[in-house]
Amino acid sequence: MVAMAYVLVLAIVALEVPLALSLRQRLEAEVKQQARNSADMVAVLARRAINQDDSSALQAIVEASEKGARGRIVVVDEDGVLIADSAGDGGLGAGMAGRPEIAKALAGRGFQATRDSQTLGRELLATAVPIVNDGRTEGAVRITQDVADVSDAFKRTLAGLALIGLAVLAVGLVAGAIIARQIARPLKRFEEAAQSVTVGDLE
Repeated sequence: MVAMAYVLVLAIVALEVPLALSLRQRLEAEVKQQARNSADMVAVLARRAINQDDSSALQAIVEASEKGARGRIVVVDEDGVLIADSAGDGGLGAGMAGRPEIAKALAGRGFQATRDSQTLGRELLATAVPIVNDGRTEGAVRITQDVADVSDAFKRTLAGLALIGLAVLAVGLVAGAIIARQIARPLKRFEEAAQSVTVGDLE
């Protein structure tokens, strides 16, 4: 029984470890792709509001998009000045051109990377895209998401896999015990018959 349990544990680990790694990679890829899609969508909507010089509409866009993006959304103009923020309008007018992701987006290139936030003390996934109009960069959109949310989702998935593994182990051990008992009974009867022959009981 111990040997069977050992084999089952090895089989479960061999199956679930690669699966867990694959799920982690897939989860991270999906979160990054969703962030890029959200940033691109906000950039399209923001371009219209900027063209119409409608700051109220721009603020409404980032606030409405925050839930779907699952992160903070900011929009800066071509000089890197904050003109809309889903966290509120208290910081509007602040310069953000020195942020690496903002600088790259204002240069016309998309940017996505994880970085440590000194102000929040957490690791963030930053995604930034340019706001382009007729080939000219008029600003940028940045979405920042807490990486801890991704880690929490992975931990929940990992806990589910562990429970499945334990269930498989329990079922395997029970099935193994039943099969072993069914095999042992004929062997025991055969052994008893052999002993009877040995002592001369041939009836």
